[in-house]
Amino acid sequence: MSINRINAHSAVNIYNSNKNINKVEKANKVETRDRIEISALGKSIKDYLLESSIDNTKKVAEIKEKIQNGTYKIDSKLTAKSILEAIKENKK
Repeated sequence: MSINRINAHSAVNIYNSNKNINKVEKANKVETRDRIEISALGKSIKDYLLESSIDNTKKVAEIKEKIQNGTYKIDSKLTAKSILEAIKENKK
């Protein structure tokens, strides 16, 4: 069996040549960026949701007022129906 010595000079040369190859590969890389465009439909949905949130604040204020006056009535059947619908949607 023959074992050849590797001198330090040849190891440094191999390291430097690999280092130069990596620099060339990095220089040849083209940078790409992701881009997202929102369609007109998406923008109109966003606008609708922003408008509907204003309506929700009015509803919340009305409910708070009814609670303070003691005139707020809860429809238990409607509440149960809404809960069941939410559960069904979460299972999908």
